[in-house]
Amino acid sequence: MNTKPIKRRLIISIIALAILTFIGIFSETALSIVSPVLMDELGVDAVAVQWLTSGFMLLLAISIPMSPFLVKKFPTKKLFQVAILIFLIGTITGALATNFTTLLIGRLIMAVGTGCSLPLLTNIVLEEATPHQRGVLLGIVGLVVNFAPVAGPVAGGFITDLLNWRWTFFIMIPLLIISFFMGSYSIKDIRKNEDVRFELIPFIISGLGLSSFIIGLSLLERYFTLGLILFLISFVFLAIFIKLQIKSEYPLINMDIIKYKMFCLGVIAACIPFICILAQAFLFPIIAQDGLQLSASYTSLLIFPGSVFAGFMAPVMGKLYSKYGVRIFAITGYIILNLSLVYTILWPLNDIVIVTGYSTFLIGATLIAVPIQTNALNDLPARLNADGAAVLNTLLQVSGAIGTTTASILLIYGTKQYHNVELPNNIVSGGIYPLIFCITLTIIGFIITLRIKTTLKKQDS
Repeated sequence: MNTKPIKRRLIISIIALAILTFIGIFSETALSIVSPVLMDELGVDAVAVQWLTSGFMLLLAISIPMSPFLVKKFPTKKLFQVAILIFLIGTITGALATNFTTLLIGRLIMAVGTGCSLPLLTNIVLEEATPHQRGVLLGIVGLVVNFAPVAGPVAGGFITDLLNWRWTFFIMIPLLIISFFMGSYSIKDIRKNEDVRFELIPFIISGLGLSSFIIGLSLLERYFTLGLILFLISFVFLAIFIKLQIKSEYPLINMDIIKYKMFCLGVIAACIPFICILAQAFLFPIIAQDGLQLSASYTSLLIFPGSVFAGFMAPVMGKLYSKYGVRIFAITGYIILNLSLVYTILWPLNDIVIVTGYSTFLIGATLIAVPIQTNALNDLPARLNADGAAVLNTLLQVSGAIGTTTASILLIYGTKQYHNVELPNNIVSGGIYPLIFCITLTIIGFIITLRIKTTLKKQDS
């Protein structure tokens, strides 16, 4: 086994980029926990307010396919610095927003900044670390990605109760400044002087496809026919995009990645828990506050234990993957996911069921996330690193948008089905539908993991 120590400069680079990733995820969950407050103050419903998360993820997903081109074309450090500045502009816009539209615009600007930096984080790990080191470094990334969901709700809940939801944006600014200086000191250029060109038409088609998918999904509850049409159109755009990429001399995404079975299965198995995590992160605050009449700060504590465990276990899982491979963790993780959802569905929803069910779910997701993602990326040859990272990150963001959008639609649908139940109990009862959606996916995910094999090996060049 390769035991070569990880360079200090590389660790600082990863931390600098991870801070920006942390802030992006932090802002999602910090706003999710105060969704009822935003709905009341800004005069919007659950479907509208979920776009603060889904819109962020959608634009992030649209921008990420550009990452292979950006990484190969522009100096790595400059790309990072621009990403920080864009995110800072979006943060300030959100903090000063006086209406829902301005707040959403701020979130979308933040998404563009994250879209530049998120693939860069994975690419630096893939380019500068050996396959055996990747588990540890992606574990550090996993700590950030898993700890942000707990920091967001806890901070968002208490900040909103004590001050105002706008301060969830203001507290990001010092972290952005720290990240800027750390990255400016440590990040080195990973370009390989490749001949790359940006093709606008495939980029537009990919954007239209992703937009049609998420918007169509969000319209299904109110405008079923229009939503279904957009949903189906999205697959037409996807087919066109893939065909153009296969024929292109300078593809945005090298479609050779689909030839690698463990990569494809791993991406699907990684996305399913992410869909369910975001669905529950959106669902439970609304149930707790509007259904169970709990405060925002108390609600934030309900998802605290599992998220803390998930965050600090991520680096450990990276080391364990390098030692034991992926199967034992992926299969065990999916068993835990399914058991936690069965428990949450069968017991009447209250604060105890939410905290125990969600915490158990996050424990299972922690066993899956770092090993399955590292394993998928290790299946690819070095020449496809940037493309694999772009696809993985794009689909994870689309998955998050699917989670929040579907949860909001099914919650509204479920609430209507229990219209004879006295308010606010119909909200609690209606929450069963998003949970059934989640367990359907996790059963599929479990079946997929049975076919996954460990790919820990030295990449070719």
